[in-house]
Amino acid sequence: MKMVILFFTFFSLNVISAQEIMEKTVPDKSYSMTFDAMEQDFGKVKHGDIITTSYKFENTGTEDIKIEIVSGCECTTLDWPRKVIKPGEKGEIEVIFDSGKKEESDTVDIDVNLENVDPKTGYNRFEILSYTFELIK
Repeated sequence: MKMVILFFTFFSLNVISAQEIMEKTVPDKSYSMTFDAMEQDFGKVKHGDIITTSYKFENTGTEDIKIEIVSGCECTTLDWPRKVIKPGEKGEIEVIFDSGKKEESDTVDIDVNLENVDPKTGYNRFEILSYTFELIK
């Protein structure tokens, strides 16, 4: 009888361990924000030029997405959807880059902070976009 109890205890512990491993390694399918491109290269840019572009995305997950704020450097003006983006819906983050506010070539990060919380970490989800340019004076 002790062997049977010992066997079931060992078996139960292994099942719990396997479940914990699966929960940590299986990606969260409910959240997925898919961008057409997360990086852009503007190439050679003359000092003072203004470049307008956008980052198009789709909510490819199963939960609604809400962008809280999008931020970049002082050379970048940003606009983004203020509404909830439902699964299957598309949106875009509009970017205006003023090269007159830069003195050298650079890679600029654009932080996309969401209201959505990652249940594993307890922190808000975020995405990082970027653009690169070679400044010509």
